[in-house]
Amino acid sequence: MENWLQGMDGFSYCIEMLAASFCFFIFLKKRNHFWIRVVISVGVLFAASLIIYPYFTDITNVYNWVWFVFIFALIIAICFFCCEITWKDAVMAASCGALLQHTASSLFIVVFYQGIIPEFSGIRYWGMFAGVYFLGTFLIARKLPDQGHYHVSKANAAIMAVTVLTIVLVLSVLVKSTTIDVIGVGTANKEYIKLFRLNQIYALGACVLVLALESILQRELRIQQTLSENKNLWTQRQLQYEMSRENIAMITRKCHDMKHQIEALIQTESHSQRRRNFIEEVQDMIQVYDSDVHTGNEALDTILMEKGLYCKVHHIDWTCVADGKLLEFMDVVDLFTVMGNALDNAVESVEKRDKDQYKSIGVRVWKKDLFAVIQVENSFEGELKMKDGLPLTSKADKENHGIGIRSIKSIVEKYQGTVSVRVQDGNFVLTILLPIMS
Repeated sequence: MENWLQGMDGFSYCIEMLAASFCFFIFLKKRNHFWIRVVISVGVLFAASLIIYPYFTDITNVYNWVWFVFIFALIIAICFFCCEITWKDAVMAASCGALLQHTASSLFIVVFYQGIIPEFSGIRYWGMFAGVYFLGTFLIARKLPDQGHYHVSKANAAIMAVTVLTIVLVLSVLVKSTTIDVIGVGTANKEYIKLFRLNQIYALGACVLVLALESILQRELRIQQTLSENKNLWTQRQLQYEMSRENIAMITRKCHDMKHQIEALIQTESHSQRRRNFIEEVQDMIQVYDSDVHTGNEALDTILMEKGLYCKVHHIDWTCVADGKLLEFMDVVDLFTVMGNALDNAVESVEKRDKDQYKSIGVRVWKKDLFAVIQVENSFEGELKMKDGLPLTSKADKENHGIGIRSIKSIVEKYQGTVSVRVQDGNFVLTILLPIMS
């Protein structure tokens, strides 16, 4: 019976740690049967509390920190067991969870010894923990991940783990184990209580500070990654633009030359009808490539020519009505990147359709009041899943895909514009609104 009571005391702490870590790893990419895994994890912690915790209570000066290290390592394993993440992510989630648990524990101790809570009760205790966990989840935990993972290096994960062990072991576990034993004994009672309370205030501040710093760090790392992605895309599009412009110019010259050569051949030599038909078929093929686009903007002409040729060769109905002069204020590579990503997404979408299904892509650029409007639409069917006003990628590798639409949004916002998407009349419609800059 005594072991049972000791085990339940240890299990209470395990649940505090698991619940705090749960606030963080619930936002990470989950494994299959996630909730079953969580239930199994609770069972493992319960078994550890009944079997192992009573043994540690016999080592009065050591068990506190040994038990904490053991549970901390177990929580890391549970995070990895429940979520499809790396060990670095698991260490980060468990570390943040331990800091959140310690924040709630230190806050309760401070409030209790200040006399704000007149007497201890389970309802007050768990109510304060629930309040702290809710605030931690809302203010910090939900903002840390990006695409179900943290931006965390091995060094960052190691530093977080060491920081947690230092704060919790030094400022809490060891202090509690040496201070609580003497509280209430002799005339030093008030001094020990004061020292203990100050220590917990310091620990509380340290935990909140580390969590806040980690939140700022994750935000900065996300910004850096976005900038790096945009820079790489910009460089790739710049190279692609130069190659496309050269290729289109070469194709156009060759097509014009061949068209005139064949025309001269027909007019000057006598041929059989069969040969004449063959030449006419060649002319039709050349006509596919002899479709110069003149919008008044070289970058727009290049990308529209390239994608238009692709659509014609692959039997995708292509329409284009564009006033490229409206977009002269945009950087060449920015315009090429925006239109390239938009049209790449459209082509990819229609090519998923069955062979017998209608495939179409349309591009329009026109002026509306003081704005230039770019609209790219393609035939589409299915469910459109959105997040933050933008469509989610349908690809399995969501972490590395979906960069194109984010790049469009980033460039458009650079020009104080807006991006919107919708599905209308069986078409996916991407609309970009840009204020015309003189």
